[in-house]
This record gives sequence, C-alpha cells and structure tokens, in this order.
Amino acid sequence: MKPAFRTLKPVVALYTAQILNLFLGWIVTKLNISQLSVEEFGRFTFFITLINASFIFFTFGVFEASSRLLALSESRNESDRILTVSLSFALTSYFIFTLFFWLVKSSVSEIFSVDVSVLIKLYFPLAGIYLLYDFWQKILRGAGKIYRLSCYLVLPRIIYIAILIILVYTQQFTLHTTTLMNLVSFGLVLVLFLFLESFNFSRYFDSLKSLVKEIRKFGIHMYLAELIQALLFHIDKLFIAYFLTSEDLAYYSLAFTLTFPLSLFSTSLSTGMYRRFSKTSRIDDKIVKANLIWIILSLLLIIFLGPWMVKNIFSAKYMESIPVLIPLAIAFGMGGLSKIYTYFLIAKGEGKIIRNISIILIIVNIVFNILLIPLLGITGSAYARIITFILDFIFVYIGYRLVLSRVKL
Repeated sequence: MKPAFRTLKPVVALYTAQILNLFLGWIVTKLNISQLSVEEFGRFTFFITLINASFIFFTFGVFEASSRLLALSESRNESDRILTVSLSFALTSYFIFTLFFWLVKSSVSEIFSVDVSVLIKLYFPLAGIYLLYDFWQKILRGAGKIYRLSCYLVLPRIIYIAILIILVYTQQFTLHTTTLMNLVSFGLVLVLFLFLESFNFSRYFDSLKSLVKEIRKFGIHMYLAELIQALLFHIDKLFIAYFLTSEDLAYYSLAFTLTFPLSLFSTSLSTGMYRRFSKTSRIDDKIVKANLIWIILSLLLIIFLGPWMVKNIFSAKYMESIPVLIPLAIAFGMGGLSKIYTYFLIAKGEGKIIRNISIILIIVNIVFNILLIPLLGITGSAYARIITFILDFIFVYIGYRLVLSRVKL
C-alpha cells in the first residue's frame, strides 16, 4: 500500500461517515418536521442550539489541550494517562454545566422570544451530554483514532432515528419525546465508547501537571477561541430567536441543515491530517487543491438541487427557507476553505493566532447580524455569515504564512 493512500484512507473513512451522518441528519430533520408544528420545530432547534452555544464556556481549554497532548504522545501508556486525567476534568465540567443550565431556565424565557424554559426544566440533567460528546471527539482526533471517530459520529443518529420511527408508529412523537431521545441517543454512544478505552491512573499527578502546563501554554488561548467560534456557529440563530419568531428560526434552521455539509469534507480532511500537521512544517498543496475542488462541486450541487430538496424532500411549508440557501452555501464554502489552515495552526500550538482572529470575527459577526437581521430578516443573517467567513479565510491564511516564515528563518 502506498504511503499517500495510507494517509488518505482515514480521511476517506471519516468523510464517508460525515456524509452518512449528513443523510441521517436529513432523515432526523424530516421526521421532526413531519411530526412537529413549525413553532415546535423552532423551539426544538433553539433548545439544542442553546446547549451547543453555552457548553463551550465550561471546557476551560482542557479539550483542545488534551487533544494536542495525545497527538504528541509517543506511547500507549502516556496516552492512557493523558486520557485519564482529561476525563476527570471533563466530568467535572459536565456537572458544573448542568447546574448552570438549570439556573438560567427562567432567564432564557425573559431574553428570547422563543420559550424553551419547560424543556430546560425537564431535561437539564442530560444537557451536559453534548459537552462530553464534544470532548470525546477531540480525544479521538488527537489520538489519531479516525476510524473509531467515524463510527462515533454516525451511531447517535442511527439510534435516534430508530427511536423516532418507534415514536411515530406508537403515536408518542411529541416535542418532549424527540428532545429527550435526542439527548439519550448521544449519551448511549458516549458510554459505549468510554468502555472501549483503557485508562491508566499511574503517575496521575505527573499527567495532571503536563495537562495544566499545556492548558496555560496553549489551551487557554484556544478556550477563548472556542468560545467565540461556538458563538459564531450558533449566534445567528440566537439573534433570530431574539429579533424574529420561532417560525423564522425553523426556516433558517432547515436552510442551515442543507448548506452546513459544504464544510464537511474540509473538516474530515483537516481532522484526518491533524496528527500529521503537528509534526510537519507546511500543508501539502495537493491537500489545498483537493479541498477547493470539492467545495466548488458541492456548492454547485446545493445551488441547483437545494430548492428542489426543500420542496420535495422536506416540506412545501418551508419554502421560505429557499432564499437563504445560496448565501448560506457561499458562506459555508468559504468556511471550508479556512478549515485546513485553522487546523494546521491549532496542531502547531498557535492558540494566540486563532484567539485573535476569533475576537475580530465575533465582533464583525455581531455587528452585521444586528444591522442586517432587522432589515432583511433571516437572509440578513446569512449575509453576515458570508462576510465573517471571508475575513476568516483571509486572516487564517495570513497566520499560516507567518508560521511558514518562522520556519524559513
């Protein structure tokens, strides 16, 4: 087997899993849309968005620091010790986040026009599952276990769909049951994969010191960057929930679901190369070209097939999603171009560069969302995302060139 093919094989496996996950996600969306009202689907979307936009505050830079330490580890024992101490941090974060989510239940309904206070009150103990699920993705990425990561990404959706089908046939499908089963499906897969790993408590405090050192050197900068990037990913929905209605959020969420996959190949490619990036001096031009070609083809596919998919695969009552498709597709295409350079900088420990770029981007995104959503509705939010991702690409490329110049010097 040629070395190049050996390197590409995990990337292909991960991208295949991402594509399968995409189609499974569309099935999930179709089932929810068909069984819930537009208003209920908006509330469901906002509840999940709220979890994903807030749990990142409780990662404290540990997740990225753990991932990088695993990528740099030289032995199985060392990896197991890093994993053990990292998991203890993650479990602590889980309990802190769960308490926070319960405390904010009344404040959320006062701030946003989309009321999810009842959902928070009922399901807050499970909300932290998303935090642990994200933690384990970074662990598998850093350890280079790309095949296992591929399975990890797909299984929750498979379980969730199976449960939703049962709910449909037993006529038990409600906003509450689909919300609960969403959380349960991720929790079941997380527990399964925890049992597949080995843990090593020997030299625990030495591993703890190494992790704390990496957090101070790299993780703390990535923590701020992650906070901002999570907000960048979800803040448009938060602004729509503030300025507009549950129905508007539902329309936007469907368009988001259809166009976000444009960045999946870039994410798979960058994730598969993460461990290699940590040990190499530059990005192979072939990787950049392959990423660009795939994004262009995917963009054309969304432009030509997107409106048909909304009307014929999902629901004609979501036709208001169609005007948002092209601007969101362009935005996520630009985001895909940035992925490779971003992951390279992260693998190289350039947390400060990522942090500084993220600060600029969140300010730009907030300003344009505030300006454009009242004027243009959900389309305005899509335009704000285009502007943000164009700047993201420019800045991460400049950061990449700076790193290369240091190597040459």
